[in-house]
Amino acid sequence: MSSILSLAGKLRELSPSDLQQVLADMVGNSAGCKDLFDLSRLLLTGRELESRIRKLPAKDLELLAAGKSSKNLQASYLADSKPFPETIEALERIEPGKRPRLDVAGGNLSAYETMLCLTEIHYALEQHWFDVMKTGLRAQDAKLVAEKLKWQSKDVQLRFRLGMRAGHFAEHLGRWVTTEVGQKWLTKTREQALSQLIESIWDLPPVKISEGPIIDQLLGAFPLMVTSNLAVLDFGPTLGLLDGQVALKPMTLGSKGAAKEIAENLPVAEDRLIVQGDLSIVCPSPLTAKLHKQLDSFADSEDLGLASRFRLSALSLSHHLETGGSLKDVRKTLADLSGKSLPQPVEYLLSEVEAKFGRLTIARSAETTIVSSTDEILLTQIKNERALNHLSLAGSSGALRSPSSVELCYFSLRDAGYAAVMLDENKRIVSPRFTASLAHEVQSDDELAARAKGLLSSEKTAADPSDVLRQLEFALKNKLKVQLKIELPNGIEEEFLLTPLGLGAGRLRGRDEERQAERTLPVSRIKSVVLS
Repeated sequence: MSSILSLAGKLRELSPSDLQQVLADMVGNSAGCKDLFDLSRLLLTGRELESRIRKLPAKDLELLAAGKSSKNLQASYLADSKPFPETIEALERIEPGKRPRLDVAGGNLSAYETMLCLTEIHYALEQHWFDVMKTGLRAQDAKLVAEKLKWQSKDVQLRFRLGMRAGHFAEHLGRWVTTEVGQKWLTKTREQALSQLIESIWDLPPVKISEGPIIDQLLGAFPLMVTSNLAVLDFGPTLGLLDGQVALKPMTLGSKGAAKEIAENLPVAEDRLIVQGDLSIVCPSPLTAKLHKQLDSFADSEDLGLASRFRLSALSLSHHLETGGSLKDVRKTLADLSGKSLPQPVEYLLSEVEAKFGRLTIARSAETTIVSSTDEILLTQIKNERALNHLSLAGSSGALRSPSSVELCYFSLRDAGYAAVMLDENKRIVSPRFTASLAHEVQSDDELAARAKGLLSSEKTAADPSDVLRQLEFALKNKLKVQLKIELPNGIEEEFLLTPLGLGAGRLRGRDEERQAERTLPVSRIKSVVLS
């Protein structure tokens, strides 16, 4: 009996949920498989076999090399009573994977900085238009965040990719925005926030990790594993799991234990700040998540680290009002956390923003975006602003028109220093805060579940003549019995269990297993074929 037939028999015994997991674990796409024999052929291709072989522990690889079977080999669809010949051939072709270069330092401070960076990106997305790039952020956008942390742009890009993997960011109308998952992450405790990030990258096989060289430990347990594509190795240093190639204590505790261990050893944070007359706000100690969220809602970050500095501006305070905040809350927060009355320049700024808020507006009218203000000098200044040339602004008498979207006009004006607000069709202020839902994966769970159910079903909704012939030829070649559904001349459908004996001239000759007699049936009347 061929490997394909044996494997198809194993697959037929699976429950729909178990077969769904098989489909989910495959490297290739199983969408083209019409039945379990097609799926078996695909599972026995070199690419699929290599993927499963590389996941085997050392003991099973030794058995496989010796031509012996095991429960794990059978569960991996690499063997029945003996390894499939295709499996042995694939094993002989496989070479050990290249070791990744792990030279990024990491520790508890790295985890603190990563959470600081991700928090800052979330709030930057509310106030800036960050273009969607295949690699993540534009270099210019990454630099905007990097300068606040005194980092290189590539360090911010790495954290952004971590956030993407954790489901924090998504595309909306050509720009990056925060997702519902990201918004919830901002409200979590340190331990909860770390746990969510670590869980998203924890793709280690079942192996006990101890402190020391991580690659040696992984390859000792899984000799053919490809370690270069493990997310936990890419992002481990940023979360305090790795220091270069060395596994740190948190990594030995598993994904859940790691978050608790790291959180307990983060720099102690305080809700304390100093408000200065130059409109700056100094935080002399590490930020709590709550304080960082408060400050980012009404001030611009300038320097982030173990000590941080923010600055109040007309733009930052306008943003706070647009997102539903009040300047009364800003005054109370600053006064309570500083323990002093606010400097006069800060009070002047708050009063000025309160008086001018909403004087420059952006709204959509038909196919045009309208930028309006009663200040003609301000509109003339905006019209002549070189940084806004891409908006193609035109017009006068209290309004400028642009073919660009409301969102692009809004963020462009903000980046040029103009505190504009967006209005809806009812002249109400629209918050720039947008939360996206994550898009479904190409192969969603529902799609795979339907595919698994269809492969296990003995019914065919529409029999393809070429598919029927292919099934019959396969059964004839491998001496298999077939369950046929035939449409009789009177229109009634009847089922037969046949062993095919010959196929030609549009007719199937076979032995009826129930009546133990030979039958000849026209292939055109066969509505479905189930191999058994």
